Amino acid sequence: MATECYSQLGFGFQPKLAVDFAGGTLTTDAGLLLVREFDEQLGLSADVVSRLTDSRDRRYITHELDALVRQRLYQIVAGYEDVNDADRLRHDPTFQVVAADGRTTLGSQPTLSRLENAIDWSAIQRLARTGVDWFCAYAYGPDEHPADLILDLDSTDDPTHGNQQLALFHGFYDQHMYHPLVWFEGRTGLLLRTRLRPGRDASATGVVDELRHLLPPLRRRFPHTPIFLRGDAGMATPAVEAKLEAENVYYVLGIGTNRVFKARVTPLVAKAQARYERRARPVHIRTSFWHRAKSWPHHRRILVKVDVTAAGLNVRFMVTNRRGRAADLIAWYDDRGTSENWIKELKLDIHADRLSCHRFRANAFRLQLHSLALLVLAHFRRAVLVGTPLASATIGSIRLHLLKVAGRVVRSVRRLWFHLASHWPGQPLFATCHRALARAPA
Repeated sequence: MATECYSQLGFGFQPKLAVDFAGGTLTTDAGLLLVREFDEQLGLSADVVSRLTDSRDRRYITHELDALVRQRLYQIVAGYEDVNDADRLRHDPTFQVVAADGRTTLGSQPTLSRLENAIDWSAIQRLARTGVDWFCAYAYGPDEHPADLILDLDSTDDPTHGNQQLALFHGFYDQHMYHPLVWFEGRTGLLLRTRLRPGRDASATGVVDELRHLLPPLRRRFPHTPIFLRGDAGMATPAVEAKLEAENVYYVLGIGTNRVFKARVTPLVAKAQARYERRARPVHIRTSFWHRAKSWPHHRRILVKVDVTAAGLNVRFMVTNRRGRAADLIAWYDDRGTSENWIKELKLDIHADRLSCHRFRANAFRLQLHSLALLVLAHFRRAVLVGTPLASATIGSIRLHLLKVAGRVVRSVRRLWFHLASHWPGQPLFATCHRALARAPA
């Protein structure tokens, strides 16, 4: 695309107003300096780079691998998910400071695209372990032991619109797509793992393999902490259930209905509907029964949820290996709806569904980069924003109210000055975050 030149722009509502893009060395993302300081203290982006291998010929390298990775990572953090934005942002002083030495012009779009296509599957697997590694290292203090760990498992659709490899048609979603698998920890809301899958994969495809990567580090870090798992109906397969039981993971999984289930609850549904007709108030019934499918090695407990409201009848089934009142277990399962908000944050605020590379492997790497951007900001929120108005804010709100701040950059012989906007409302919050970072142990 040719670079457009905007000499001067006028506005009809104020004839004397004129705008150009000749303001000089300015930035609109100076709040990234706080995130970069947090990153430096924990060594987050350095850890990411250590999981990659630079196979380039050293004789022809202009941009070091760590600078390229930080450049791409911080572009996503700041909301510039399109790699094409690098052609302008490579000259932005904030990105030059957070990605490199503050003096070097950063990588161009073609350079970053080559990076995305150069990463091999072994490196992608190492990156995929970052979420659980950071959870074990930073979610709790060295002497802290949570009462339990909750694995919220879900899949999501990523519509595709080009000629991407393995972008296949999925009948349930009625579209060509990728079908990523996403894991969050239910109490902290921290992302644990993501995995890109072809569009035609079933919801549970790869779950058993993912558990092999997730459970060992969690067991090592929290050896006496029980682990629980919640997932929707697509995850309830004999292989997944058997793996969870073998690993002593307590689960509640949605499960589809069948003729046996319908027959078991028919009297219950009739009772609920009759009660609703008599009282004209919502009726909620929770119960359970034991069942053994032909593919199961033993009986399993089936939870039953029956709701009759003005909207009609709603019957849901779940399979579990947990003890306890059916009502309590179903309420606990229903809390997994919060993970839908975390997925929205990953897709809407971090734009993790922007997987437009042709190669499937490049898109798998891109998904990991977006996941890492979410992780950096999520850990920043938990560690630095605690006690502030943004402590429970979405990534989008954090970006708007803290990261997006204008600044004039002045370089002297001894210092690099970022003179931030004098009338920016976020000054007190910025100062609070800076104090929190200054107090952090070295």
